[in-house]
Amino acid sequence: MRITAFLLSMFCTLNSFGQESDAIGSTFPEMVTEDLFDNTITLPEDIKGKYSIIGLAYNKKSADKMPNWVVPIYQKFITEPPGLQIGYDVNTYFVYMFSGMTVALKDVVKSKMNNEMDEVLKPHTLFETGELKSYQKVLDMLEKKDTPYFFILDPEGKILWATRGTPRESKINKLASYIDEGK
Repeated sequence: MRITAFLLSMFCTLNSFGQESDAIGSTFPEMVTEDLFDNTITLPEDIKGKYSIIGLAYNKKSADKMPNWVVPIYQKFITEPPGLQIGYDVNTYFVYMFSGMTVALKDVVKSKMNNEMDEVLKPHTLFETGELKSYQKVLDMLEKKDTPYFFILDPEGKILWATRGTPRESKINKLASYIDEGK
């Protein structure tokens, strides 16, 4: 009986991680952001025309986990492998969201990142100070607070796929598969 209960709980746990996001198929909501150079970028309007990968972190724990995604996404989508001409022409942004009392910390975090971040990553880093609750609902980000969420958008801003949590090779490959299908 214990084994059956254990297997059932494992199946339910694994199954819940495999569920698709309710945001898939909808248009990414308008999000006004700013980059490290104080330029305003409105997602998805300003990035239409190319596939886009958008990562969102909306609290300290999820922001602390965002760098785990940076290396595999950088290696797969931002840098072109030496000697190969197979790179992706994709918009890639890591968005740090601030709301409520944390809005006051945005400029401190932004300044620290600007001073410490590798130059090649600076154009891919954005900051948002909007209505977090509306984004959480529309983008189906209510379930897991302490993890970054990632979205692949088609060239018109439609969400093709969404994921969250720990970056795995299978997730990075799934992001790439949507871009490859559209080529």
